[in-house]
Formats: sequence, structure tokens, C-alpha cells
Amino acid sequence: MMGFIEEYQINLIFRMLISCVCGILIGFERKNRAKVAGIRTHCIVACASAMMMIVSKYAFHDLIEASTNADVRLDPSRMAQGIVTGVGFLGAGMIYIQRGVIRGLTTAAGIWATSGIGMAIGGGMYIIGITGTIIILCIQLVLH
Repeated sequence: MMGFIEEYQINLIFRMLISCVCGILIGFERKNRAKVAGIRTHCIVACASAMMMIVSKYAFHDLIEASTNADVRLDPSRMAQGIVTGVGFLGAGMIYIQRGVIRGLTTAAGIWATSGIGMAIGGGMYIIGITGTIIILCIQLVLH
């Protein structure tokens, strides 16, 4: 049983590390364009989103197993909704108007998308998260 737990935890750590790599890739592109939210910001957002999804999906199963109440249910989408809302608030703080020009909108969208990548990978959807990273990088690099 102990070997299973260790292997299981390593898999969850691996998810967070993949999220970090994806966040770093997007943050590197943003840093090269001298944007405020760069490598560290995108990495932290992706890693934290993955961690929150992992907690949402897996942290409370022991409570259900120990509970004698059949009405106890989990809803991982509640945590995901909180991540989306919280990161949206973070992104809103990056948008400002300077001399009549809106600035920071792409950076805010990038932070929001990076949290989605972290959530996907944290939820075990590796291909979706990595594909999202590639698509966002292509959009940032080609359409800039």
C-alpha cells in the first residue's frame, strides 16, 4: 500500500511540474516582449492552478469513505470556478488605460489561459494542457 501512495503522489507532483513548464514557456514569450507578467508569474499561476485542481479532485475522498452519510458528494467544479474567478480578478488588475490606449489586455488573457492550462494538467488532462500551451504560444508568436 505504501508504494502505491508514493507512486500516486509522484504522479500528482509530476502534474504540477508539467504545469510549471507550460507556464514558463508562455511566461518566457511574455518576458521577451517586456511585459509585466513574465516567467515567474505565469509559472506560479499554472502551478497553483494545477495544485488547486489536484486538491479539488483528490483531497476529500477520505472524508467520503469515512462518512456514514450517503449524501456526502464532491463537486470538483466548485474549485475550478473559484480558480477562474480569482485569476480573472488578478488579470483585471493588469489592465489599465494609458493616454487613451488600453494596455495589459493580452497579458491578462494570458494569465487567465495559463490558469486553465494548470487546471487541465492538474485534472490529469495532459494532452489538453500541453496543446493549449502550444496554441497560446503560436498565437502570441505568430499574431504579434
